[in-house]
Amino acid sequence: MTRIQEMIDWRKVSLLAPVTILLLVAFVLPLLYIVPEAFSGDAFQRFLRIFQSPVYTKIIWTTVRISLEATAITLIVSFPLAWLLSRSKGASALILGLIVLVPFLTSVLVRTFAWLAILGQKGLVNATLLGLGFISEPLPLLFSEKAVVLALVHSAIPMMVFALFSVLRRIDGRILLAAHTLGANPARAWFGMVVPLAIRGIQSGVIIVFLFTMATFIAPAFLGNQRQQMLAQVIQSEIETGANWALAAALGITLAAVATIVVIGLSFFLGMFSRWQNPGEATQSETKHISSTVDRSLLRNPVKRSEPRFNMSRPWRVVAKYAAPTYIVLISAFLLLPLLVLFPVAFSSAEVLVFPPPGYSLRWFEEILNSPEWIEAAWTSLQIGAATSVLTLALATLTVLGFGHNFRFRNTAEALMLSPMTVPAVVFALGAYLSFSRVGLVDTKTGIILAHTVLVFPVIYLVASATFSSIDPGLAKAAASLGANPFRVFKTITFPLLLPGLSVGALLAMLHSFDESIASIFLSNLSVKTLPRKLWEGIRFNTSPESAAVSAMLLTATCLVILLGIMVIVRRQKRSSLAFQTDSDSA
Repeated sequence: MTRIQEMIDWRKVSLLAPVTILLLVAFVLPLLYIVPEAFSGDAFQRFLRIFQSPVYTKIIWTTVRISLEATAITLIVSFPLAWLLSRSKGASALILGLIVLVPFLTSVLVRTFAWLAILGQKGLVNATLLGLGFISEPLPLLFSEKAVVLALVHSAIPMMVFALFSVLRRIDGRILLAAHTLGANPARAWFGMVVPLAIRGIQSGVIIVFLFTMATFIAPAFLGNQRQQMLAQVIQSEIETGANWALAAALGITLAAVATIVVIGLSFFLGMFSRWQNPGEATQSETKHISSTVDRSLLRNPVKRSEPRFNMSRPWRVVAKYAAPTYIVLISAFLLLPLLVLFPVAFSSAEVLVFPPPGYSLRWFEEILNSPEWIEAAWTSLQIGAATSVLTLALATLTVLGFGHNFRFRNTAEALMLSPMTVPAVVFALGAYLSFSRVGLVDTKTGIILAHTVLVFPVIYLVASATFSSIDPGLAKAAASLGANPFRVFKTITFPLLLPGLSVGALLAMLHSFDESIASIFLSNLSVKTLPRKLWEGIRFNTSPESAAVSAMLLTATCLVILLGIMVIVRRQKRSSLAFQTDSDSA
């Protein structure tokens, strides 16, 4: 017993206890609560109805098909952007990073609403084509599967880029030059060298994007039609109408099961291309022919450098020269145009979404600022975001201190801490609704704060963990050797060094909570109405420029937060460089 007690560091256990309790109560328990609800009553007939009904089987197949289509397109479109970002430095890296970061930190509701202003009958695309004389009447671009896939790809590109970036950054770019020297054409060099080396990032990105698209209901609800309904959309409808909780739970289990099966299949398929990541050892029969002595006489002979066997023709050289700039312009327009379109529409004097606006006015901003409902929703979201930010930062700080620099079961524990990122958001929201409703937490600020904390914590923990890993553990040991107790070490050494990362984490937590849509839509209704919930209702029942004005204000707030975060990072880097320069001068 004494030996077991010596192995347990009770200080670390106490630091990790709060986040463990939170995840068990507000994440694991809600997920487990779906099971008895789904299997209550005549569960066999319920699941039989799902898998035998042509309506539900079509919805399941449509969900998987659209998700796979969006994931494949996202991978193809995002890979060059992630590669260019991983090779960029200085101002170009900052610009490309902002092009990816701004859409990522913008609410999904805002991004989806922007496509209404672009693809509508009086939207940007139809107005441009009519103005150029290419068409005589507006095209039916909205309420189609193509519109849903387009919106999903736009929302998923930042996720894929971030998943690929860390892997591509570690690849030596000279391998392409080496492949070209050996006569490989560009396609063979890319698919034979870069893609196999980046397969881990591809696998992570594909899984993240697929789970995101499987769990979405906002894009198909606004841009699709009844023939392209997705499973998450049906679950949200069942919960909102209160028609059948047991059926909603069964559909949630079906969604999780189908997503798991497809993810396993994708992992197995992509794993076949990762042979370079896990090379096998040569067997004895394969190494038997290798001679024990090596003839080194050839190394003394001069070797004439031969020209590459692959020579690109002049037209292809021109294409290669302008391919990257053209791609950057197109992908930047695709990512930013939906957001920029919101501003002229927000100032429109028209009663409906029209682009370009017939005139400009501040009437919609005046209506929002004079509306008690919009003001109350914004104030509610601000309160929830502030509480979520404080709670998340406290939990992330305790967690990184509990793990320290040499936690024995770190990989397993971190996998559990990051598990909310691997569960479809709509499944968690469904479980939270079913479990929170039993204890009176639905339609309350406390319930929404708990749900937001669970969803935001993994992102903030990654930021805090990265900052903590850069702190030299020798500083804390030196302070302890001089007589400082653990609290004083944290106060004078660890916390000041963690503060820049925690500041960025606070901004991210506030922004994520303020813009979080899925859990807010499930858990808020009449008593507590958050801004995403109010915007959801406004877009569904009234596509006036009023929603565009709210979206423009949210987008402006997002950009200000991003600029504030950049200022914190730049200021920190300047302080570090000045301190280093002062130390060098004194030495």
